[in-house]
Amino acid sequence: MNESLRQHYVKEEDFLKEFSKAACKAAEVLGGAWRSDPACDDWTRQRRHETLNAGQLDELVFESAAVYDDANRDLSSLYIILRSSKRVVSVQVRNKGGALVAEKVLDSPW
Repeated sequence: MNESLRQHYVKEEDFLKEFSKAACKAAEVLGGAWRSDPACDDWTRQRRHETLNAGQLDELVFESAAVYDDANRDLSSLYIILRSSKRVVSVQVRNKGGALVAEKVLDSPW
């Protein structure tokens, strides 16, 4: 399938405003290892960054997300990148006939 990048998000709260259902699907496939944070803000991101750099961030947190459209400019898929001090995880959420389907595509030590 031919996809094109619609949007790249680095702020969790902006991503969740449009794609909270996709985030819920991603969280489900991770079995509770990540919970989205719609109240995330610059202060929270800074604290996470400091904790991550200190090697003390145990839980997965939002790093970024990329949203892709198909040739008709309809949502095709999105990738959510999550990080902790010990691992990086990528979850793909695809639109399959109007239903969102999530799959963990990467879970690697950091």
